[in-house]
Formats: sequence, C-alpha cells, structure tokens
Amino acid sequence: MLFQHDGAPAHFSNYLNATFGVRWIGRGGPVPWPPLSPDLWSLDYFWGRLKSLVHATPFDSDEDLVARISVGAIRVREIPGIFENVRQ
Repeated sequence: MLFQHDGAPAHFSNYLNATFGVRWIGRGGPVPWPPLSPDLWSLDYFWGRLKSLVHATPFDSDEDLVARISVGAIRVREIPGIFENVRQ
C-alpha cells in the first residue's frame, strides 16, 4: 500500500478517474482487481524467486546488486519448466 508522508493512502484514484474514467482496474477503482489474479501471480512468483537469489547474502555495492539481479534472472529462467508450471 502506498502512503504519503502523513500516513494517508496515496490519492491516485482522482488522477486515474480524471484520466481514464471508468476504464481502469485497481484498488478503489471502478473495476476491482481480483485477489490472487493469475496474471499477477506469475510475476509474484518470479520476483519472489529472484529476490531470494539476490538477497541470499549481503551485497557491498550497487554494482554488486545489479550483477546479482542479472545472474539471478538467468538462473530463474534456467529452472526446468518454471514458466510452464506457473501457467498451470
């Protein structure tokens, strides 16, 4: 959840309503986003796996972090059947 500095939820719906009318999907929107939406779950799974690889040990610099993200993405992609299993 996004918060402003005063702890109030971000006021994004006014902008989205003004810009997109009733054509946007999301929290507080005209069309609610379904919980555990399958199109989001696969990304959550991917980011969770990548995060566990990147943060397995502490990193020392921004360059180390970028390198770990690159290597981690390759490692996740090389897991046999990972994307087929997620889609199922």
